[in-house]
Amino acid sequence: MSRFCVYLVVFCAMCCRFSVLSYPQGAPVRTESCVNLQPVHTDPLSNQPVQNQKGTTKPYRILVSQQQYQTCTTTQQCGLQPLQVSIQGQGGLFRGFIVQARTPSGGSRSWGQFFPLQTGDSKVIQCQNGLTLTHTANNDKNIVRFAWIPEPGMRDQVQFVATVVQNLRTIYPGVYSAQLRPVGD
Repeated sequence: MSRFCVYLVVFCAMCCRFSVLSYPQGAPVRTESCVNLQPVHTDPLSNQPVQNQKGTTKPYRILVSQQQYQTCTTTQQCGLQPLQVSIQGQGGLFRGFIVQARTPSGGSRSWGQFFPLQTGDSKVIQCQNGLTLTHTANNDKNIVRFAWIPEPGMRDQVQFVATVVQNLRTIYPGVYSAQLRPVGD
């Protein structure tokens, strides 16, 4: 066997060794992804889930255009003042994400509606606990922008919570925005 063939076999074996099964077109509509905001990435060699990053320092943040949202009684009225929201890398790129709007008091329900603002970066999925925004491709991103509107009759504080996937083996859960308070009627 030629030296080239040996190198090719070794290279292919290494590529297989370091690959991870993931969801490049966004999070699947499953309990682990929707309720727990956990990607379901699996290492094919060990058949074990890829673990989250530990610690409190996260190289990502969620920014909102304002610290409050206008309460509303109809879907049409709610759509008049959408909030602008972004997930941003602080000096680092990311490849995937899943984000919901939840009450800070707990619970897994996702509130309101999401609207992607950048073509091709994100999509809305219908989870069992409400609407959710996730990525559409696992390309490198520094920022993802979207709009959000509350549900009619909503009167609770809300904050955005996300899990950000830096790469297939580096996952940051618990990325939070500031809490938003309701104002109005």
